[in-house]
Amino acid sequence: MRAYRWIVLKEVATVLDRIGEEDTIRFVRELEKAKRIYISGVGRSGLVVKAFGQRLMHLGWDVHLADEITAPGISRGDLLIACSGSGTTELTVYMAKKARKIGARCVALTASPGTPLGRLARRTIVIPASLNSRGGDGGVRSRQPARSLFEQALFLYLDSLILTLKDDLGITARKLRRRHANLE
Repeated sequence: MRAYRWIVLKEVATVLDRIGEEDTIRFVRELEKAKRIYISGVGRSGLVVKAFGQRLMHLGWDVHLADEITAPGISRGDLLIACSGSGTTELTVYMAKKARKIGARCVALTASPGTPLGRLARRTIVIPASLNSRGGDGGVRSRQPARSLFEQALFLYLDSLILTLKDDLGITARKLRRRHANLE
């Protein structure tokens, strides 16, 4: 049996290595000046961005899932974090359009920066994973099914941002634990 985990690790490391450091710094600045943060994504990308939103809440941000019934209206000074590998997911693009019209800022995380989502965002973080097995779209090619590489790299990239923010803000593990769920 072949150790496929090493293939996955190598692919993810290659993608993470290609994400621009300057873009990451700008993303952190967008987070730091946000009054409230809204999270948007569909499918597996949606699961990843929800995990990121949970960690932002642990760090002290006021975070909402944009498509949940309990989310308050977005307004100027708020930030929408919109994730879509293709950059064309209808719900995510719609939310980015709406946020922009209202005056909120948007950071897009996508493999396809020249798409509607990339053009709507104030900042676009490119997760350079190919979205098809043939490659040819400029992203890192993958042997994995569907868009797994994009989602894996997205998860690890966003988790690395949490570590950056935690250290920059001097937030202790004890403070994080106080904000952790306790009804589970």
